[in-house]
Amino acid sequence: MMKKRVSAWLLASVLGMAAFPIYASPISHTDLKEFAFNVDGTFTPDYEPTPPGVDLSAFDTTTGRGIITATVTGAGGHFFGGWFDHEIDQAANTHFNEFGTTSGTPAAGQSWEIDEPGFGSPKVGSDGGPYFGDIYWNIENSTPGTVHLDNQEFYDWVDDQTLTPPDDVSMAMGWDFDLLLDEVATIVLVLDLNAPGGGFYLSHTDPDSDVSIFFSSSLTIASAIPEPSVLLLFGAGLLGLGG
Repeated sequence: MMKKRVSAWLLASVLGMAAFPIYASPISHTDLKEFAFNVDGTFTPDYEPTPPGVDLSAFDTTTGRGIITATVTGAGGHFFGGWFDHEIDQAANTHFNEFGTTSGTPAAGQSWEIDEPGFGSPKVGSDGGPYFGDIYWNIENSTPGTVHLDNQEFYDWVDDQTLTPPDDVSMAMGWDFDLLLDEVATIVLVLDLNAPGGGFYLSHTDPDSDVSIFFSSSLTIASAIPEPSVLLLFGAGLLGLGG
C-alpha cells in the first residue's frame, strides 16, 4: 500500500506541478483530495460506497467541509474513525507549505493523528532518511480495542522518526467505545473553516493563504429503549386519542 501511494504521489507531483497556474494572490479555497472511514475494523475509502450508518448529506465531498453523522449499534466493543486529506490553495502555493496543530484535550476513547498522507515527503525525517507518513495505515488497520492512531503530529512509528512541517497534511480522528445491547452511539464529525468554541479539535493550516480547516468530533451514547416516563406519556397520548 505504501509503495503504491508513493508512486502515485510522484506521478501526481510531476503532472500536477506542470499544470499549476500562477495566481497573483491565493484563491483561498479548499479541496478534499481523499477521505475514508473505518467502522469496527472495516475500512472504506471514498471511491467505495459509503458505509452503512454514515450520513454524508450535510457534507460537501468536494470542499471537504460540513457535518458527517454516523450511527453505531450492537453490544460490545466498537471503533469509528474518519481520515481526511485536504488541500488548501494547492494551485496557488502547492500543498507542501502547510502544518497541523491540536487544541484542547481529547476525551476518553478519542484518538487522533496529523501526518503526511502516506505518499512520501520531499523532505527527510529526523533521522536523515526518507519520511513516509503512517496515518493511512494507522486508520486503515485500527479495530475495536486496538487503535493505531498515534495521537501525534508527523510521527512515523515504522522508522521511529518525526518530520518538521511545513509539508503535506492530512488529519484523522477516531473513537473506541463499548455499547450495551440497548444502546446506540452517534458520532458527529465537523470540518469547518471556523474554529469550534471549545473542546478538542485538530487544525490544518495554509499560512500563505491564512486559511485553516478545523476538525472536531463528538460521541454520544444513548439508550435505544425509551425511558419509562416517555412510555407513560406515549400511552397517555394513545388513551387520549382513543377517547
